[in-house]
Amino acid sequence: MKYPHPCTRCGFCCLSETCPVGRAFYGIGKADPCPALSFDDLLSCCALVEALGAEALGIGRGCCIKARAYRGGVCYDFSALPPQDKFVAVYQLRIRR
Repeated sequence: MKYPHPCTRCGFCCLSETCPVGRAFYGIGKADPCPALSFDDLLSCCALVEALGAEALGIGRGCCIKARAYRGGVCYDFSALPPQDKFVAVYQLRIRR
């Protein structure tokens, strides 16, 4: 599958829902936080990447987030946002949790 926007490794998808690989690997639910996630500058799912490889997890293939983002009453397609805007949105989501 091809994605129109590049993956920025912001982590929004992983924070929104644990991937099928993470659910199976850790025996957790879709809404449970994935214990493999870590954030330095970029998202990393250390244990799973080491065990299975980034390609198996889909990391870097492209942004497929269908979410809508709102700023100033204007609706934006999340996947089309500039990388810095994605990182800001994810940071705000992380500090709320």
